[in-house]
Amino acid sequence: MLNIKPFVFAMLFSSTPLYAHTLEELRYYSEEYFPYNFTEQEQVSGFSIELLTLVFKQLGSPMPKVEMVPWARGYSILQQQSYTVLFSTIKTHQRKDYFKWACPINSAKGQFYGLSDSKLKISQLSDAASYKIAVIKGQAIDGYLSNTELKDNLHRLKTVEQAFKLLALRRVDLIALAEQSVVGHESSFKPIFRLFEHQYCFAFNRSISQLELQRFQQALAQVRESAEFAALFKKYFE
Repeated sequence: MLNIKPFVFAMLFSSTPLYAHTLEELRYYSEEYFPYNFTEQEQVSGFSIELLTLVFKQLGSPMPKVEMVPWARGYSILQQQSYTVLFSTIKTHQRKDYFKWACPINSAKGQFYGLSDSKLKISQLSDAASYKIAVIKGQAIDGYLSNTELKDNLHRLKTVEQAFKLLALRRVDLIALAEQSVVGHESSFKPIFRLFEHQYCFAFNRSISQLELQRFQQALAQVRESAEFAALFKKYFE
């Protein structure tokens, strides 16, 4: 009689999935973050959304559905649920080993901002040791500053709008944001100090196969060399 127990045991406890999902079968998540990803007239749009469309066009596949969720929820989904993708996600040293990545979407600059009339001068991180700093909970800059001497100076908020309000009311001295978050508010806030420059990327749960990740990265690289990408970049950033 055939003994199937060893086979069943091996299948149950194997670290290799029985079925590897393709790019077309993954679940894609993003957040409201203009101009990269946003909802307009009940349709998802933005630079990253259109870039993803071009990637799937390069792959010869239809554009997948993208679900817009708050950042904290999307990040939690990416960490806990297999075969998920979150974008636009800043690839930092703290995050890089937790996910698989396809890069770049664009460069990402993290900075301290003050009010337009601010007299604060910061030439190194330690110069901000006595300042109250607003950050958005769970975003890349929160993780970055949480690993520095400024970790006890941070006031964690849910939205960029809350950070703007606290700074305008002078309840904090600085806000720490990605450069793109301040677009449209340049008359009210000014950059004080550059924290880092990384990349916005597509972040994949580690369950994705290396073959599918390579498919995506290759298509992304080909798109970025195209005239369509040049036109897309000009549309949003020039």
